[in-house]
Amino acid sequence: MKQSLLLVIFMILGTAAFAQLAVNPKADIKEIKRAGDKLELQLYPNPTTDYISLNDNDQVDELVVYNLLGRQVRRFTYAKGEKYNVEDLPKGMYLVQLLAKGDRILNTQRLSKR
Repeated sequence: MKQSLLLVIFMILGTAAFAQLAVNPKADIKEIKRAGDKLELQLYPNPTTDYISLNDNDQVDELVVYNLLGRQVRRFTYAKGEKYNVEDLPKGMYLVQLLAKGDRILNTQRLSKR
C-alpha cells in the first residue's frame, strides 16, 4: 500500500516537473532570432579539462553551468574572448545554459568535463 502511494506521488510530481519544462516562457527566443538569421553558439573545447570558451557573439549575457541533477554549479558573465574556469568541477557531464538579457534562454549545450 505504501509503495503504491509513493509510486502515485512520484508519478504526479514527475508529470508536474515535465509540464513546467514543456511550458517554459523563458525559452521563447522569437525576438532574438530574426528572419534568415541563424544563431550559432558553440562551447569549446568539448570535452574539456580546465576551461571553456564561447564563440564570439552579441547575444549571450551569461553562461550558467548545471550538474545533471539540475543544481547550478557555476555562473559566468559573458565577455568576448574570455575563458571560463571549470578546472575544479568533478569529472562528468554538465549542462551549460546560454542566457540573453532578462535571463532568456538562448541555448543549452551538453559539456563533458574530463
